[in-house]
Amino acid sequence: MLKKFFRYIFLYGLLRTLSKSLYRLDGKIPMLILRILYSIGKDRSQRIGIIGLGNHGFTSIAFFLCLSAKRKISFIVDPSDKAKLIARKVLNCEFFPSIAKIKEAEKFYGDIVYIASDHNTHAEYAFNASNVFRRIYVEKPLFVNKDQELLFKKTMQKNIELFSGFNRPHTSHFRSMLANIGKTFSVSMIINGHFLAPDHWYRDSSQGSRVQGNLTHWVDLSLRLFFATKDKLNIHVALTAGHMDDLCVSLREGDRLINLLFSANCEPRNGVEEFIYWNSDKSIGNIKNFKEIEILTKDRKYYFKKSIRKDVGHKEASLAPLQNSPQPDFIEYLSSSLSLSIADMYSEKIDKKNFKLTKK
Repeated sequence: MLKKFFRYIFLYGLLRTLSKSLYRLDGKIPMLILRILYSIGKDRSQRIGIIGLGNHGFTSIAFFLCLSAKRKISFIVDPSDKAKLIARKVLNCEFFPSIAKIKEAEKFYGDIVYIASDHNTHAEYAFNASNVFRRIYVEKPLFVNKDQELLFKKTMQKNIELFSGFNRPHTSHFRSMLANIGKTFSVSMIINGHFLAPDHWYRDSSQGSRVQGNLTHWVDLSLRLFFATKDKLNIHVALTAGHMDDLCVSLREGDRLINLLFSANCEPRNGVEEFIYWNSDKSIGNIKNFKEIEILTKDRKYYFKKSIRKDVGHKEASLAPLQNSPQPDFIEYLSSSLSLSIADMYSEKIDKKNFKLTKK
């Protein structure tokens, strides 16, 4: 356990590792240390709320809001006793067990709301929040069925600014890849996901699938690569299913090919592992676990960068609503829609299908 703690310090830094470790404990001392840690956030200039204070909501979203942006969280909405304890003992903010209760108390309003609740609630909560919040951050997946997709589309038509938990586009590594990918390319993305037991809540049909909960990250990266040079896409998708969660998704758009290989038979040593390789008419390169990037351009310019910590853009994504930089295209909606269609292909045992997508 101690070895893992020190290993995580190199991955996430001391303070975030401390947050992740103490979150698992409920005693008075862990809560006191967390309260001191998160008390850095004192700025009350904006009313900020979080709906869904699970592990990710607390150790990622709340962590970066309080410790990096030094913002005070105004309220938490979550049905769990753990969230109630943290809201009162650590964040020292208002707590409500449901949207109904916070509305009843006439406290459901503000500047920014973060939605990180169960997957099947994201679309509904975003729509509800669109009447009373100016900026709304929605964790992925944005929706898990066709009805929710339509509801989310209505939310997008409101006079609000939307942000999402699709964090990898915020990384310097992906931005470097995007700038050097060229017009013709072949890309391979290999992902080792978390091993999930058969009774894990991700497997509840109402929560979507692992395609929507996990693979959607790399579907999103794929669309951003395709959209880099075209606004209208005609994508051919081919699926090959393996054991349990193993899945290979091939996306072809003209002379451009992207293969996604997702596997989760064994738990990785330090969380999700991901490796991206490309060969294009402009460069050849790779991103290794978002810790290392290597690029060799066609005119033989070489770029290499390696860091100790893995950075998948959680901080930048979490703090984006605080900046005056809304996401005009919101490609996340299209990638979420495509992921939902891929999940349907998987469940209906359809191995090939074409999709037309247009960037607005």
